[in-house]
Amino acid sequence: MIDPAQSLRGATVAPNSDKPGAPLTAEDAYGLHTFDFRRYWHSFLERIWIVAICVLAGLFLALGNLARTPKLYQAHTVLDVEFEEPSFVPTADYATRTRSMFLASGEALRTIEQNLTNPTLLARVVRSEGLAQEPSQDANKTQNASGVTTFTPREEALGRAMVGMVHPAIRRGTRLIDLYVTHGDPAMAQRLAEAVGREYIRNSIERRASSSEEALRYLLEEEERLKRNLQKSEAAANEYKAKNPDALQLGGSTAATGSQGAGGSRGGLVDDNLQDINTKLAAARGDQIRLEGQLQQVDQIGNNIDALLAIPSITAAPMVAAARSNIIQIEAAITTLALRYKDKHPKMMAAKASLAEAKDKLRQAVLAQPPILRNTLDQIKATEASLQQALQSQQGVAVNLNRTAIGYQELARQAETDRALYESVLRQIKDTNLAKNVKATALSVIEHSPLPTFPVSPRPTRTILLGLLGGLAVGLALVFGVDALDRSIKTVDQAESTLGLPVFAAVPDTTDEGPVSRLKRRSKAFRSSNYRVVVETPESPAAEAFRNLRAALSLLGPEAERKVSLFTSAVPNEGKSFTSANYSLALAQQGYRVLLIDGDLRRPNVHKIFRLPNARNNSDEDSAPGVTDCLVGEADIASAAREIPAGEIQLVDESVEVTGNILAATGGQLFVLAGGRRAPNPAEILAGPFFGQLIAEAATLFDRVVIDSAPILAVSDTLLMMPHVQTVCIVVRAGKTPRPAVRRAITLLAKSGIRPAGLVLNRLRRSRGVGYYYYYDSHGYGKEEGAYSRGYSYHRRSTPDHEGNGA
Repeated sequence: MIDPAQSLRGATVAPNSDKPGAPLTAEDAYGLHTFDFRRYWHSFLERIWIVAICVLAGLFLALGNLARTPKLYQAHTVLDVEFEEPSFVPTADYATRTRSMFLASGEALRTIEQNLTNPTLLARVVRSEGLAQEPSQDANKTQNASGVTTFTPREEALGRAMVGMVHPAIRRGTRLIDLYVTHGDPAMAQRLAEAVGREYIRNSIERRASSSEEALRYLLEEEERLKRNLQKSEAAANEYKAKNPDALQLGGSTAATGSQGAGGSRGGLVDDNLQDINTKLAAARGDQIRLEGQLQQVDQIGNNIDALLAIPSITAAPMVAAARSNIIQIEAAITTLALRYKDKHPKMMAAKASLAEAKDKLRQAVLAQPPILRNTLDQIKATEASLQQALQSQQGVAVNLNRTAIGYQELARQAETDRALYESVLRQIKDTNLAKNVKATALSVIEHSPLPTFPVSPRPTRTILLGLLGGLAVGLALVFGVDALDRSIKTVDQAESTLGLPVFAAVPDTTDEGPVSRLKRRSKAFRSSNYRVVVETPESPAAEAFRNLRAALSLLGPEAERKVSLFTSAVPNEGKSFTSANYSLALAQQGYRVLLIDGDLRRPNVHKIFRLPNARNNSDEDSAPGVTDCLVGEADIASAAREIPAGEIQLVDESVEVTGNILAATGGQLFVLAGGRRAPNPAEILAGPFFGQLIAEAATLFDRVVIDSAPILAVSDTLLMMPHVQTVCIVVRAGKTPRPAVRRAITLLAKSGIRPAGLVLNRLRRSRGVGYYYYYDSHGYGKEEGAYSRGYSYHRRSTPDHEGNGA
């Protein structure tokens, strides 16, 4: 007797022929890092209601803001800042030059810009325009004892309130300042704009006049003091000259006394001699320091000609300069000869010999310079010593000559200093007295404000546009934020690029499939909703997706290597049983003898789809054997598998079912092996050899074996089945299953040496963006032409070439 398992391994069932789980290739992972515009576009279309609500909310907020915001008018005045203040008195003092330099800088413009919003200035505007309106306030109390203007608390408060109304702005690249004043009353806005510029100019003139008054007062006081000092110093000089009449002749200053006597000439000669000797001595010391430094460099360099030539004294030596000039001329001649002759030509050889001789002469001249420098240094030291002696001698003469004149010179210099200060103060008093009454400033108004006619705030168009754009931005942020947080798989391309596996079928959501015929809804066999879409709605996109799955799996390899198929998922509620049942029905419709095994021993569902009794729900356990009974040896496949009637498999219509003329056109059969009784230890049962024997036996009895298994991440049952199946398909629920869960499931299969054949995307959305989710699919193609209709009636076509280019 042939062992069924051995027969299955040898002829019918081959090991899982797919390659073991391999990591994603660069092509598979390409979609993980690319920007999918279509994905975001359809995500926007799906959640466009969020965007619409946000846009409407932004519009209502903008309208509410327009309703609450009062109208504001803006007056505009242009101010010009000159480079310097106008003056009718030519002055060149330090203060005037400093202020002119400041006005010419950009800091002056920014300072004026800031001062235009000074609360004190704005309080002056309030007072000048009479905005405070406090008649009880005594006008004589607006200045304190020091003459500084003070303001009432109301004026200060109004001045601070006006800070937000005044907006100065410097025009780029000019010296113009645009002054904007905003107010709810257009006339008041114009009035305040004019008043701010006017009061700033008036305040500048007043501050300048006040400064001039204070400066004049100080200069007058200083003039009196300097006059007294000058009189004292002149009296002291005259008294000293009367007591020492020889003071001018013994070296006194001729500039102080105005005399040209012999003594004065002698004293000047001594001074000139001292200055001349000091100059020569300083030059000699400088030369000595320079030569000593260069000689120190010579000692460190040694005979390095190039380094010696870097020393200025050696380079400037006549012999060295002549030798270098000769070398340059010979090198120029060699360059000229090189254009006509080669290196071996007599003229070239003679020229090179001359160049070598000139370089040797240069070397000799350079090496001869250090002794020359040492001799020069000795001469300089001797000269310095003689100059030092002459200086000491001359200083003794000067001391003797000027000892008597020292006192007079000090008194004379003090008198001249006092006289210069006194005359300078007199000139400043004159200039200040002339300039204090000049009412001019560097700031002027060049453009007055017209009466504003249109409000600047609020701006209805801008406000509404900003509200709409803000709402749109918030809506898009919410839409794309939700999309970014969504970790599920939504489309075929996304599944293939993310998981690196092909998608065999994209099954749309069947909750909104067309109605099933009334007779089939009443029939006992079709009470289970529209789970079996291949039979109940054969013309639907979902049924066509399972026919695509059937075709795709049939093309994976030889038929003998694709007999046993297993459908699993990463997590529960993905549609494994739904996919297994409809795939089995599609195989049976193609004429195969199919066995559908409910391999989920913990939560079996296949018996519910086909309305079959199950041992765990039936009091008589022997009446409904299943997979568990076969695995423990209490039943075999022949007795446990229940055949599904042909009427629940083939495509029939109501009239055929009523007459009972049910024909199995393709001859296919479907058998279901339910879960059976509850297994106390399903993992241990599946780990034994009995499940493999069961699959081997089923492969010999049936053309196709389809297994509905448990989720991979939930339990280990599916991983224990993998060595006994040939094709593994993972069912993924679109828009729900997390990508990490599916990747984890594929990784577990890869560690077991199994690579899934592909994916089935279940419950794809059928709302907006159908082309995005299904891509190249044409739902309902041929539906009106009788394809997969429930009747066998003949549909006459209108024309012979009805298909045309649309086929």
